Order: sequence, then structure tokens, then C-alpha cells
Amino acid sequence: DSVITMLCICFILLRLQYVLMVPAVLQTDSPGQVCLQFLNLNETISVRVILEHRTVNTTIFEKTMTASDGLQCFNFTVPPVSSAPLAFISFSASGTTVSLEERRSVMIWNTESIVFVQTDKPIYKPGQSGEYLFSL
Repeated sequence: DSVITMLCICFILLRLQYVLMVPAVLQTDSPGQVCLQFLNLNETISVRVILEHRTVNTTIFEKTMTASDGLQCFNFTVPPVSSAPLAFISFSASGTTVSLEERRSVMIWNTESIVFVQTDKPIYKPGQSGEYLFSL
């Protein structure tokens, strides 16, 4: 039993693995960053990461990667959105023996819709009125 267990552990350790790090909430007109690292990569692969929002696809990066590349981070600007905040990050990698695809949801926070209200006092008693400062 212990020989079989050891063989299974070795097989898992030799299998291609990857880590794709993307913020769960992306802010419009702000820099975003996506980082990618492969483990046990034995061939050259083509990698692509796309931000999908409704019918618009924005390529974050498209690159050929090898085992020597290590951790790769890519900066991008989140495009403005005028409707639903739900978007998707699509990841694909392909090579001679590798074919990976994954799609995960992210939220896009539209900074144009932020209104900051500041009052002249931190706490009001019932019936009191105050002055407000609006900032867009």
C-alpha cells in the first residue's frame, strides 16, 4: 500500500499546475494586475487571458511561456462599464500536450457612480439639521 501511495504522490507532483491571480473586484479606469505562474511546465505554451464584459472582450495579455519564465505579472486598465458589474476572466493555455481553459466571474466597480457625502458633525440628534458637502 505504501508503494502505491508514493507513486500517486509523485504523479501529482509531476503534473502541470498553475496559479492565476486576479482581484475579485476590478475598479474602472484604474490599473489592474494579473499574475500567472506555472509549475512542472515541460514545454512551450501559448497563454491568453481575456476580460469579458457583455459583448466586449478585452485581451489582458497574450504570451508564449516556457518553464524558465517563472512568475509573470501583467498590468492593464479596467475599461469603463455602463451597466451590470458582472464580468468574466477567461484563461486559456495550449501547447503540444497541454490544453487548459478556465472562466471565472469578477465584479467591475464603476468609479463614476461614487458619491461621497460629508457632514459637518459626526452624529446628529433627532430633529437637528446640518450642512453637507457632496463630492463626486
